Amino acid sequence: MVVIAGIDLAWSGRKPTGVCLLEVEGLSSRVVDISVTPPETDAEGVLHLLAALGPDVVAGIDAPLIVGPNRRAEAELARAYGRFGVFAYAARTDFLDRHRMGEGPRLGALLTASGWDLDPEDIAAEAPGRRALEVFPHATAVSLLGAAFALKYKKGPLAARLGPLNQLRTLLRDYAVEQLPCLVDPAAGGLLTESIALGGGAALKATEDRLDAVACALAAHHAWRHGSEGLTTFGNAAEGYIAVPRPVTSSPEPSCP
Repeated sequence: MVVIAGIDLAWSGRKPTGVCLLEVEGLSSRVVDISVTPPETDAEGVLHLLAALGPDVVAGIDAPLIVGPNRRAEAELARAYGRFGVFAYAARTDFLDRHRMGEGPRLGALLTASGWDLDPEDIAAEAPGRRALEVFPHATAVSLLGAAFALKYKKGPLAARLGPLNQLRTLLRDYAVEQLPCLVDPAAGGLLTESIALGGGAALKATEDRLDAVACALAAHHAWRHGSEGLTTFGNAAEGYIAVPRPVTSSPEPSCP
């Protein structure tokens, strides 16, 4: 059994982090948790969460885990996905320091020191071990889920964000029905099956964080099932990268226990 973790990390450590945890064995899976952490959960808190999951874990993390002076992941990603409106913040040290958003590299360093493998080239289909990948929900939505364009649910008036957020929910649901049906099981709490209603900003942000965490988990699960052949890597493991899942030939139908 492997634990698949999706982590929508709060880069500043001052806001909640989205978490999606799945247990997968063969083609069977179950939801362990889909939630947001308390505010101010920092890199050490996320490390403790991941360390408690056991010896076989694949974590997809939306944050710059490795930041070197020649990081080119975002520029390469923009060349490939810019026409779809997919762009990422240039995760340079000066930018992260200026905005006090250093929890990603801090978590990456803590994971490496704890023996986790962060190199996407080391991913082998269904191999054991503790591995973590930097992923990006906007790119996953286009490459793996079939979005025609980046979904703009991060900024703007709440009412304007609601439509794109429901589009993301629908794409996640349709993918989960085929690949991880436990995410649409009642045990998942209806996150992917119930339309998102307009509420307060905090509630919408919590829903956004959980959906992004699910997208990160789908990317990690795809990497676990298909290995590095199921990933396109922008940048490299020395200076920093973003791993984007790419579709592969259909596999046997998964199930819930």
